[in-house]
Order: sequence, then structure tokens, then C-alpha cells
Amino acid sequence: MRLKIKTKSGKKIEGFINQQGENIEVKAGDKTSIFKIEKTPTGAIIIINPETGEKYKFNPIFSSKYEITFEINGKIYSVERIAGVSQGEEDEDNVAILKSAFSALVKKIYVKKGDKVKRGEPLVDLESMKMINALKSPIDGVIEEIYVQEGKNILSGEKVVKIVNINNTGGEKEE
Repeated sequence: MRLKIKTKSGKKIEGFINQQGENIEVKAGDKTSIFKIEKTPTGAIIIINPETGEKYKFNPIFSSKYEITFEINGKIYSVERIAGVSQGEEDEDNVAILKSAFSALVKKIYVKKGDKVKRGEPLVDLESMKMINALKSPIDGVIEEIYVQEGKNILSGEKVVKIVNINNTGGEKEE
């Protein structure tokens, strides 16, 4: 899979990611690294660098066509995608659909359809294993759809909220 991203600090990274069984090969520039991927019994993803023996706990938080947010060993990283991987898909650069990274109970919904939200603003609280996790807006935008209801259980990967990005067009998109 071709990878072309830009970090929030502006650094551009281009390369390829290939999965070979339990190993992932990452090529960026002249450097090639191979990482081993393990899943714990609880479903957590552990990335191991065989050269150094370092282990990283990986937790995907948010992914859209233009941004990827993930957590490694408790530190959150956010990168902007500048070239899509999938071809032939509808271009939705102005839309972010947030999905649950785990099965959870929808504890509280802070927004309603049509609300304007700022990047980092809490949208929904999800409870899993007696822990509350706030799902925050990755962009400035308008809530276009809320797919869940308070008090209902959702599955991992289920859509939670759809946000229309108002920054790319300078305002709300008119059709």
C-alpha cells in the first residue's frame, strides 16, 4: 500500500507499507524497517521492533480520508493524509466520519445535528470496561449526522458521528 502523509508540523513522508503474515514492512526514502504485530487476548495491538526489541502499544483513534489519529504508548499522534490509498472511491475530503475503536456503551452525546464544533471539542462519551473515553472532533465543522443513541451499546467499527469540514471551503458547503 502506498503511503503519502504530512505531519502536523509539515514534514512530508512518502513510502510503502506491505504486510507479510505477522510482519509489516515499512519503506520510507532509503530506509526499510520491519515490525512484528501481535494482538493481546484483550484485542490490543502491540508493535515490536525486532532490531531493538522495543514494544509499542498501538491504538487507532480516528481515520478519515485526510487525517489519521492514533496512540502509541499513551502518546497521541495525528497526521494529515495528502494522497488517498483507495482508488475509485467517492472524494469526501470535506467529511469526517468517526467510528468507535471498541465495543462500548454510548454514555453521553454532547452535540446535535446542525451544531458547529471546533477541533478537539468532545462529541460523545463512550464507556467500555468501566472507563469513559471522550470521542473528540478532529476538525472544525458542522455535525451532519449522529448514528448512535445515548444508553445504547455499539460495536467496534460502528459509525458514531459525521462532521462536514467547513475549513476547506471557507464556510458551509452549499449544494
